Amino acid sequence: MTTPSNSLTAPLKPAPEEGGADFSLMDSVRSGAEMILLFGGRLAMALITLFVIAYVAFVGLRMAQGIDFAPALALGLGDLGEWLRALLHGDLGLSSSASRGLRPVPVSSVLPAILIRSFGLMAAALLLTLLIGVPLGAVSAKQRNSRLSLVTFVLSLLGASLPTFFIAMLLQMAVLGYMRRTGQPAPLPVGGFGWDAHIVLPALALAARPIAQVARVTHLSLVEQLDADFVRTARAKGLREWRIWTGHIARNAAIPILTTLATTLRFTLSSLAIVELFFGWPGVGFNLLRAIGSGDTNLTVALLLSLGVLFIIINWLVEWAYGRLDPRVKRALSAHRREGSA
Repeated sequence: MTTPSNSLTAPLKPAPEEGGADFSLMDSVRSGAEMILLFGGRLAMALITLFVIAYVAFVGLRMAQGIDFAPALALGLGDLGEWLRALLHGDLGLSSSASRGLRPVPVSSVLPAILIRSFGLMAAALLLTLLIGVPLGAVSAKQRNSRLSLVTFVLSLLGASLPTFFIAMLLQMAVLGYMRRTGQPAPLPVGGFGWDAHIVLPALALAARPIAQVARVTHLSLVEQLDADFVRTARAKGLREWRIWTGHIARNAAIPILTTLATTLRFTLSSLAIVELFFGWPGVGFNLLRAIGSGDTNLTVALLLSLGVLFIIINWLVEWAYGRLDPRVKRALSAHRREGSA
């Protein structure tokens, strides 16, 4: 008796459905169209926001000249139209406050240097926040109920409570007091521009409050994760401590820390003018205050729009980072945008 061959006894494979490739192609086209719509909607909202910023700037500058509110609205709209027509030809206008002589200079020639100075200062403040705030909060969370944890709590409370201008004044007074007591030159410059020691005090003043907030949130987030059940389970399974921290604790605690970093970046933008004015740092805030005081409309609008663009980019980067850290957040944001577009 012959046994049936394997080819006869093997289960028949279902035939591929006709049109399956068409369905996958349709899904790809649909997802691509959704991405284009989402990007287009986001770009449209960004452009509307920038137009509103420019219009409010023109109206405010007209009112600063003593014009009433109602006429300023009409004049501001006309100023915005003229500025947009010039912008289409690549002309940002002339600036008198940024000129070192009597002749005005093109805004496009001075704007890049101003932006680089402020971006460099903000990057230094962000670096200090990451290098000091996150490790300080992590160490205090690992050593709970210790003296270090108490000191971290007190410092974070003080740093979050004191205004930025007061911190800048304290730093300047500390350096000047050292000079008076010792009779030696200042270890750090208290004013002026330079990519050397000149950046230390402004960066510290700008980063003081973010460091306090990030340290506090890092401490609370890590303490919450350390008490979680999955951490106890991982330790019971014999996982190494560094694997538990890097693979479980840090990833779950990253979203609150990232949210705090985004909030502190927005706070840094709002405090930029005060810090730059205190330390004579010729960046966006310093030149913006000087341009407003001298009625320099072109430079004022250009700097305000630069801050608006930076604020929008920060929001986009934070949203992208949320999606990378937690795909559930990405799906929720996509669903929210689809509901809004519908």
